[in-house]
Amino acid sequence: MCTSLTLETADRNHLLARTMDFAFQLGTEVILYPRRYSWTSEADGKVHQTQYAFIGMGRKLGNILFADGVNESGLSCAALYFMGYAEYEKTRREDGVQIAPHEFVTWALSVCKSLEDVKEKIRSLTIVEKKLELLDTVLPLHWILSDRTGRSLTIEPRADGIKIYDNQPGVMTNSPDFLWHVTNLRQYIGIRPKQFESKEMGGLMLSAFGQGSGTVGLPGDYTPPSRFVRAVFLKEHLEPAADETRGVSAAFQLLANMAIPKGAVITEEDEIDYTQYTSVMCNDTGNYYFHHYDNRQIQKVSLFHEDLDCLEPKVFSAKAEENILELN
Repeated sequence: MCTSLTLETADRNHLLARTMDFAFQLGTEVILYPRRYSWTSEADGKVHQTQYAFIGMGRKLGNILFADGVNESGLSCAALYFMGYAEYEKTRREDGVQIAPHEFVTWALSVCKSLEDVKEKIRSLTIVEKKLELLDTVLPLHWILSDRTGRSLTIEPRADGIKIYDNQPGVMTNSPDFLWHVTNLRQYIGIRPKQFESKEMGGLMLSAFGQGSGTVGLPGDYTPPSRFVRAVFLKEHLEPAADETRGVSAAFQLLANMAIPKGAVITEEDEIDYTQYTSVMCNDTGNYYFHHYDNRQIQKVSLFHEDLDCLEPKVFSAKAEENILELN
């Protein structure tokens, strides 16, 4: 379970933000992936050369598993769970690029510079059914991507191939599929930020108990459909942010409405599913902001303050419980 959304500020900065909701403790850290660093696909053992440096939240597992990130060309990407709907190729193809599902973020950010570039290069991409050894399962995933145009894409692997959707709301959660979520928005067209007017019923003049009457019916639970609707509504009516700093603050405030506290959601395996971290990426400046469940202080790492030609990935080992204002 995760929620992701895009925001554009008045001075034309473009943000991609997400919550990471998971029951298994992921142990992720912010990691810089340098230019010309090579990685080996778990799908076919072939070596891939990185073209664009990027920074994101990941974990070293032989290869580095990235959940999200932003690259030097202004492309950002986040992986979200797609349980019951994601389907991958059972066998490798003889041509093109073969990757495991959990390698998609690394692939996209390391070789693509824009949404149009993603659309072009994904034609030769095969996502092969391959377990992530850490979890001993094939991760059911779909992805949201954005760039400096402010537009966004949703990528979903289905039985009949990889589907690419222009994501006009700029919002994504989990299952069902993206088109279902967009259709479901029609049920909520009456919700509004303004108050309902007083009216006479049964000989009585009735008025709302307090502010917020226009949002009666806005779903407040943690299911993917409800979080999708809630995120679209809040984004649609969010006060415009003047600049990156205010936009980042607004994104964290908005996603706080989707964040899951420990104990509110229990999985079928009797495990606690909760929001382990929230992150916001700026496509234009390469800044990566985040906070952890146990440390709500927003921390920042700046891609362009780093040596993008360093020989090895750089780990920013801020701990979740430390009170660090800014890493760089």
